[in-house]
Amino acid sequence: MGPNIQTCLREVFGDDVLQGTHTIAASKWTERCISQITVPELKVCAISTEKTRDAMGVEKCSLLAVDFAITQEWGLAIQQHLAGFQAVKYTSRFVDQPCLALFDRGGLKSKLKVKLLGDLENLDDAVDWLHERKAALV
Repeated sequence: MGPNIQTCLREVFGDDVLQGTHTIAASKWTERCISQITVPELKVCAISTEKTRDAMGVEKCSLLAVDFAITQEWGLAIQQHLAGFQAVKYTSRFVDQPCLALFDRGGLKSKLKVKLLGDLENLDDAVDWLHERKAALV
């Protein structure tokens, strides 16, 4: 399984599977799909770099917090920054992989190239990920 699919699954279901009861709501699983998105050149706030975090006065541990109030506050501040960022690059809380959160501004959506890879329930890599973690759909 590629690291991108694994990172996506961990970002969406990590709290349920890795830190909880090892269960995922069946509706949450069956309503999701995985797509490959190609993005144009973007104006990105790379909060994953120490230099950026220092400039913002953010400690890395606060970005890894389970309390999303902290990260949501920083995300909103980045979205509203005068620099007009189109995305924020961060490191996954679950694996040391980069993630990119896109902001819907400046017509960005129309510039994305999206390729549907499939529904989770029909993707072997996703089903394997579920079984490897001994997670149940309820």
